[in-house]
Amino acid sequence: MHIVHVELSGKGVLISLGVLAFVLAVLALVWLALSPALAIGLGIGLILLVRGLIALFSPAKQ
Repeated sequence: MHIVHVELSGKGVLISLGVLAFVLAVLALVWLALSPALAIGLGIGLILLVRGLIALFSPAKQ
């Protein structure tokens, strides 16, 4: 089994938090401007996309 080592600097953590805040703000605007159902659907789609990318780039389990 391969071990993946990831190091994050303080700047990387700040960028990650900034991206998360931006995505949440966009979903909140969609919720208010269009409809809650659309915002929930987009949120679920983003979660599935991120989980798929993590599964794609993670080492294979044997």
